[in-house]
Amino acid sequence: MFPALFWAGVVLFFSILPYKGLPSLTIGYFDKILHMFEYLVLAFLLFYGLSKSLRYSGLKRVVLFTLIFGLGYGILMELIQLYVPGRNPSMGDVHADAAGVFFGILWSKVIIWQN
Repeated sequence: MFPALFWAGVVLFFSILPYKGLPSLTIGYFDKILHMFEYLVLAFLLFYGLSKSLRYSGLKRVVLFTLIFGLGYGILMELIQLYVPGRNPSMGDVHADAAGVFFGILWSKVIIWQN
């Protein structure tokens, strides 16, 4: 689970950077693509860690835990941004996070849980 926790820390770090510390993202939906990537990786690492500890509990439980934690963490990061200067929470970011979690779970099922 350490890789997932480490990656969650990376996501937290970038989520709490004040806006003035961020480069300008002028390319269309590039920030949404970054959100999807961040949460795809998070979901993959969560799925991997949980599949090692919950393998005998079944695939449904691993998927459910990954989904709940991934979506909850995305929502929490957006809420934290209410208190970060220059940052604003966005439902679009939550949707991109959710898409990343969804695709991360699908990718994980194919690669890790090959049953």
